[in-house]
Amino acid sequence: MSQLDERPEENSKINKGRITPNLNILSKYWKQAPRRWGHPLHSLCSYFAMFPPQIPHVFIHWLTKPGDIIYDPFSGRGTTPLEACRMNRIGLGSDANPLAYLLTAAKINAPTPKEAHSRLAELRAKYMPLDTSSTPDNIRMLYSNNVLNQLTWLREELNLNHRDDRFIMALLLGIMHANYKLGHPARGLSISMPNTFSMSPSYIQRYINENNLIPPDIDVFDLLETKLNRIQLPETSGVRGVAWLQDAQKPISSLIINRPAKLVFTSPPYLNVIKYGKYNWIRLWMIKQNPKTVDQTLMATGSLSKYLKFMKSVISELTPAVREDGYLCLMIGDVRELGANRTMNLAKSVWEEAACTLGWKLKGIVTDRLPTQHKVSRIWGKKRGNATKTDRILILSHDTKHSIPLPLLNPIHWQS
Repeated sequence: MSQLDERPEENSKINKGRITPNLNILSKYWKQAPRRWGHPLHSLCSYFAMFPPQIPHVFIHWLTKPGDIIYDPFSGRGTTPLEACRMNRIGLGSDANPLAYLLTAAKINAPTPKEAHSRLAELRAKYMPLDTSSTPDNIRMLYSNNVLNQLTWLREELNLNHRDDRFIMALLLGIMHANYKLGHPARGLSISMPNTFSMSPSYIQRYINENNLIPPDIDVFDLLETKLNRIQLPETSGVRGVAWLQDAQKPISSLIINRPAKLVFTSPPYLNVIKYGKYNWIRLWMIKQNPKTVDQTLMATGSLSKYLKFMKSVISELTPAVREDGYLCLMIGDVRELGANRTMNLAKSVWEEAACTLGWKLKGIVTDRLPTQHKVSRIWGKKRGNATKTDRILILSHDTKHSIPLPLLNPIHWQS
């Protein structure tokens, strides 16, 4: 039994080990898990604004049953649908960012270890260096000639419509760059990069010159093999999910309309915090995507009115995607108001100006305060933009007939 379960006075009612959870302290459930809890597949590749798998795990455990459909329309690196599949639910995910779609699809429809190792061995045997003279200079400066040759060949050879190749590409994207020190084993393929996201080309060039950086001369296939062994793919296929490329403001896919989800759990983009294309230009080059084009397709605004209009459109499209007895959970962070030394409860605005007006019922709000040092945006210091350390999760339902109470919560037993 968890610590919370041992203190029934803090959790309202107890019913045979199940509780009516106190939403004010619900975040303590996922904070009880080990810091790096979760299957290694979750760490296949880093991604901005990712939440830890402990959070969707609690909501999936609480609000759904095995066999239910779980959907995330802003899937990012696929945390929610992967955790759903790991919990014997059907995980669905979509995103307007082609990088996010690829990472989600790779995780929830992954090959078995035998299939992945076999395909990697086949690629190694077929490898033939290609002409890299047309490779952009901002890519060429990152890698040794040997690494660049292998990357260029894999870039052309991998067919991202095939499950095995898509997974190997996702595996590769996770090692495109990392910190590197001479005399130490390389964890990534590039010159030493101070962050898991892509700094601007001009910054990187200055960084290389100032520190006399030399890219590691390693074998890409060897590093892929090492990462593949570490990722611990399940021996059997298990429950598989489905991912697709989708603008959340556009009509929802028939995949979800025909079988609505018991739970939609997602974290929509915040107010003008991150340029996903700009800060992933290296990985986007690898999958033949233009960063500027990607950013043009993604919502980014500093205007509250435009943001709320966007969210109203998204929630409207999601309405038929949720079962009548299902839930829509939106994880939205507070933001700093531009030009003012105060924060805005953005979740409250989304509820009042968007969800409420569309007929949704508010079942509760969970507040999660994350230490600033755990936020990705900490790297910018005082220039970290509008992100804050407070996230709020709106729990919404159709609840058209009468007021239905939230279900009881079974004990959660976290394992390493």
